[in-house]
Amino acid sequence: MSILIKNGVLHVSGAQAKIRGKGQERPGFITDYTLLDIETTGLSPYRDHVTELGAIKVRQNEVVAEYSKLVFYPRSNRVPAFITNLNGITEEQLLSEGIPVKDAIIEFRQFIADDIIIGYNVNFDLNFLYDLTKKFKLPELKNDYVDVLRLARAYYPHQHNRLLDCLQRAGIAEVEEHHGLADAIATKKVYDDFRGHFDEELLKQARAKVKNLDLLDKELEAWELGLHNPVANKKFVLAAGLAMDKAEAALMVTNMGGLVQAMVQSDTDYLIMADQKFFSKNHPDWLQAQKYNQTGSKIKRLSESYFLNMIAEWARN
Repeated sequence: MSILIKNGVLHVSGAQAKIRGKGQERPGFITDYTLLDIETTGLSPYRDHVTELGAIKVRQNEVVAEYSKLVFYPRSNRVPAFITNLNGITEEQLLSEGIPVKDAIIEFRQFIADDIIIGYNVNFDLNFLYDLTKKFKLPELKNDYVDVLRLARAYYPHQHNRLLDCLQRAGIAEVEEHHGLADAIATKKVYDDFRGHFDEELLKQARAKVKNLDLLDKELEAWELGLHNPVANKKFVLAAGLAMDKAEAALMVTNMGGLVQAMVQSDTDYLIMADQKFFSKNHPDWLQAQKYNQTGSKIKRLSESYFLNMIAEWARN
């Protein structure tokens, strides 16, 4: 039994099937790949939608094919106003110019094929795409990938590193278009700029930032936890029936700076429930949490899958 991070990938004995089986991050410079960028209605693949898919296929560092499609869903296609203000995409545009999401993800999965994937903060994109391929029973998106953001953090340490920042610093562009294909092309320009400036020491620094940790070994240091640790200073209750070993899960939370409580209390932050029990109306722990919430507590319930993928995203950060 174990819970560890190997080359940025979270491994949890007994519960691995609950974690997105994405590929491994491989910081470096290659000449054959697919570079992608997507637009969405928000940040969560659990509740938000893809609105646009964009990608370029690159061979010997030259673009040989492009993909760009707007996407609509069978039911709601509402686009929040702030997203429309950002990229100009509207619900009306999706319905009039887009193609059905099933058709889009089939085409996009075929376009990517077995290529190594490149993108900027590409884990964001991969979460949405992985879930869609799984939903429509397509080959899972297990392709290895290069995250250009990882390279940016090595090249521009201690600075804000949005795609726009990199475009402006390199004199490539003054604005980011926030459209899939356009941003994919812009990301390639940033990637090529890094290719011309990186040395072995910078590449070594980037690769060293990919996490390799035994989460059951000891309490992690602040530098190991980083700034986006989802567990730090939070109080958890682990309900019965979880696929992972509860004692190991509790030790993991403790080593990551959180606290596991034996039962739901007024100051509990998260109740972690077995996937099959998540929507139960009579779960005793959730009933107790609701009582506390009625008097001012803010206890949230998370499914085991959601919780593990939250940790997995931190592992890849």
